Order: sequence, then C-alpha cells, then structure tokens
Amino acid sequence: ALLLHGSLPEEDQEATANYGDSRANPEQQLVLIRSRLDQSVEEALDLKRELLRHKQEVRHVQAIKDALQQRLAVQEDTVLQLKQELLRCTMAKDQLEGENAELKHKLSERSKLLSEYEQVGRRERLMQQQKPDEAPYKAHEVNLGRGEELQLVREALRSLRDSFSGHDPQHHTLDTLEQGVASLMDRLHSLDTQLRQDRGEDFKSPGRRANSTDRDSWPQGSKMAHSQSSPGLDTAVSTKVLYFTDRSLTPFLINIPKRLGEVTLRDFKAAVDRQGSFRYHFKALDPEFGTVKEEVFQDGAVVPGWEGKIVAWVEEDHGERR
Repeated sequence: ALLLHGSLPEEDQEATANYGDSRANPEQQLVLIRSRLDQSVEEALDLKRELLRHKQEVRHVQAIKDALQQRLAVQEDTVLQLKQELLRCTMAKDQLEGENAELKHKLSERSKLLSEYEQVGRRERLMQQQKPDEAPYKAHEVNLGRGEELQLVREALRSLRDSFSGHDPQHHTLDTLEQGVASLMDRLHSLDTQLRQDRGEDFKSPGRRANSTDRDSWPQGSKMAHSQSSPGLDTAVSTKVLYFTDRSLTPFLINIPKRLGEVTLRDFKAAVDRQGSFRYHFKALDPEFGTVKEEVFQDGAVVPGWEGKIVAWVEEDHGERR
C-alpha cells in the first residue's frame, strides 16, 4: 500500500504511529516493510513456479490424451477391416458350400449313370458267356433289351448333359462315355451278326436305333462308330471327318467309308448319329468370298470337303428361321 499509494492504510498508519511513538525509529519501520515485501515476492515466485508446473502437467496430459485418441482411431479402423474380411470369408464359405452341394449332386448323377453303364456291361458279358446252343434262341430278345438299354443310357446322358452349362468341359467326358457305349454296342452287334451268319440266321437286330438303314447301305465290314483310329480301314475308299459341337471343346474324328465327293448329308448324319434337331455347316472354299461355312439342308446333297477331309459344325436348332 505504501509503494502503490504513497501512504499506509489507516490501521497501519495508527500502528506505525503508535510504533513510532513508542520507538520513534523510521529505519526499523523501513526494514520491517522491506522484509514483508521480500516475503511477498518469494510467495509470488513460488506461485508462478507452481503455475508453470501445473501447465506442463496439463500439456503432458493433453499429449497423452491425443495419443490415446489416435490409437483408438487406428484400432477402430483395424476392427472395421477385420469385420469386412470376416464378411468376405463368410460369403466365400457360402459360395463354396453351394458349389460343393452342386458337385455332390453331379457326382451322384454320374455315379448313377456309371452304375447303369456297368449293369449294361455285365449283361453284355453274361450274354457273351452263354453257351453257343443258347445264342440263336436268345439273340433277338437280347438285341431288343440292348436297344432299350442303349436308349436308357442315352436319355441318362442327355439329362446329365443338360445339368451342365453350354461350355462346361464335362461335356467332353460325357461325349467320350457316349462314344464308348456306342462303340461297345457296335462291336456286340458285329459279333451277333457274325454268329448269325455262322449259324445261318437271318433275323434283323435293332442294333443302334438311329439311321440303321443308312449304315446298312455302307460297304460290309466298314461300319464304324466314333473312334480315335481306324487301322483296318482302307484310306483310299474312306473320308476322314472332323466335326465340332456347341457342347464340347474338343472336336470329334470319325471315318465315313466313301470317297470325298460322294459323301452326302444323310451319310454324315448316320455317322454322327445324334438325336434331336441340328443344323450342319461345312468348311468350304467360295470363289468370291474365300473360306466360308456352308450350310447343307438336303439329305441327298453332297457335303463339301476341305483339303482332303470334311470339317463340319453340328449346332442345335432352336427353331430359328433359316
């Protein structure tokens, strides 16, 4: 108060006056005031230091808070990524389970088809193991049963083929299986024919149902099914045919026992022997447009050749106008 206002408060003035009166020593009063001032300055400095320390503690706590918030944000991002990964894994698991169920269904159908095929093979082997005296009496009945079994196998193959997509590689396996069945039936038909000729029998066997009259018009001993090679066929009087289908990625190779230029569409249909409605295109050379796919409609028309062989495409006809 003395420094700020130049005078002491009334109480201090009275006390000072009383003190002065009693002591009457101004120097002692000045020393007392200075000591009080120094004490106040020390207390102010202590308060400043304490305030500074508290500010530093506040800054440290704020830094810890910011670091914890940053770590919490990173952990939340990690949890979100883990949730997304879990969702993807769940979806992939569901998809794999669906594919597994579909594959099991296809496998059961194929196993059923193979069991039917094995049953047909066992019946054929039992027929071959029969005594020669019993063959002439049971040949006609066996041939009728064979035709029905072949038709059953074909229907099963068609049903299994419809369960696959248009470009599924499994179509090649089905085609190979169908070719094997057809080849087996043709071999058995040839064996039965030879047995009947040896015994002087003259009744007809149904054999393969489709286009049997066309096959009978071919030279004797040259009826052949789908095969990879034909070592016993004279290449001078046969034509190699390579044809594609819209359900198989692999082309098929067959031989027709006629010279190139004599093979008609009827002969080609008899060799391919596929049930249903199809359109037939053949690779040909046009003087104006060059290499083309020529479509043949008439059964009696001669199919064009290409470099000594026939290259064809067999496509399903879905009722579109030509």
